[in-house]
Amino acid sequence: MLTLRTLRQIASSRTIPSFRSVPSRSQSGGDRLADAGRASYHQSRIRSQEARRQWLQQQWQNRP
Repeated sequence: MLTLRTLRQIASSRTIPSFRSVPSRSQSGGDRLADAGRASYHQSRIRSQEARRQWLQQQWQNRP
């Protein structure tokens, strides 16, 4: 069994490098731009995967 001796052993927003909960006023706009870029990248991937899935389904249905 693990024994927690101090609060430093508990992961928090200060110890997790990629932690984002609520944007604060001290954050620059660059963080939001990076998040927006990441979101648009994944949306474009989802669209391309869906287009490929539909194309493959059409190829399968139109096979001789």
